[in-house]
Amino acid sequence: ALAGRHIYDEAVDLFSCPIPVVAAVNGAAVGGGLGLACMADFRFGTESTRMTANFARLGFHQGFGLSVTLPGIVGQQKGMELLYTGRRIKGEEAAELGLLDYLVTDEELRSRAYELAREIAESAPLAVRSIKNTLRGHLPRDIRAATDHELVEQNKLQQTEDWKEGVKAMAERRIPNFSGR
Repeated sequence: ALAGRHIYDEAVDLFSCPIPVVAAVNGAAVGGGLGLACMADFRFGTESTRMTANFARLGFHQGFGLSVTLPGIVGQQKGMELLYTGRRIKGEEAAELGLLDYLVTDEELRSRAYELAREIAESAPLAVRSIKNTLRGHLPRDIRAATDHELVEQNKLQQTEDWKEGVKAMAERRIPNFSGR
């Protein structure tokens, strides 16, 4: 928490940004990092980009509004699959799923992301803000509802043996042995 605020309050603030956000995903976007990447309007990545919603592999519930954003980006079925399995995907598959909008080389990652941001910035700012509000203006409200629910579920699951086992297994780099308790 930052000065009495939970990180999910900050997430809602990020989703309230009135200007388009372009993300350059350099390396891993795991768990909350994936949630942050999904906040962006556009995502660039490379073949070496790795993305995973690894929460279920930890015995935990997703957060940062991924309940809304991930299925919204990749579709309900693929979103459920990624959340249920915690499967890691690399850049090429992320692009195929639509999780990355642009798959570029490592060398051009930042320049291509800046290029799109510049192109957007050359458009009329009031029109761009208006369009973003029409297309994504509902997200702060939806993210607030999702993060409120996600936090309740996370707090419940943190009290379980499965959560303890998931965290321990990850630290020991082994497959977890969940008991359902």
